[in-house]
Amino acid sequence: MTKQFKSLVVYPTIFIIVLLGALTAKNSFFAFLILLLISFEQIYNWNNSIQSNRYGDFRIFFAEQYLNFIYLLILFPLYLLSSFFWEQINFWILFGYGINYLIFRSIAKVGTDQLSNTTFTNSKEIKSSLDLWKSNKNKLNILLNKTNNNILKESLSDKLNYSSYLNSEKAFTLLDQAENKKGKELDKILELINKSM
Repeated sequence: MTKQFKSLVVYPTIFIIVLLGALTAKNSFFAFLILLLISFEQIYNWNNSIQSNRYGDFRIFFAEQYLNFIYLLILFPLYLLSSFFWEQINFWILFGYGINYLIFRSIAKVGTDQLSNTTFTNSKEIKSSLDLWKSNKNKLNILLNKTNNNILKESLSDKLNYSSYLNSEKAFTLLDQAENKKGKELDKILELINKSM
């Protein structure tokens, strides 16, 4: 049992069980005994699932932990219900615990197993640099002042503030090439940039 598991699950659960026991165990000792057995079985099972480390993907791991947490959380209202209405429902509360087990342990386990069998693709890292975008935008502004092609100038000016293309190395390279060009050579590069934006 890891230190983190103890401090996040075991100790808070024991505290809640002791608190509930102190407040309501006098109503029904059997209801409290059932809560103790089911809670400690859940903690034991939860700890084993963490130690076995069956899921490599963190998304599946956290989904399983969330379901374990919900399962444990539902045990307490079920106990309070059985504690206050023990004379009316007696051991019928076991059906409530059973339904909780079915939904959050059995069906949820099948769900997380199915998730683990799906293939995940690694996301590509988005490299964003505000400095590069600003630098490219300034270069393009300077180049637009050099060109005599008004249609091209208008088209690029409209896209200037909204294009993510200016955040790319490709745009940086083209703008770098265009710095020393004039006339038709400059317009050719600007047309390439316009098409890419």
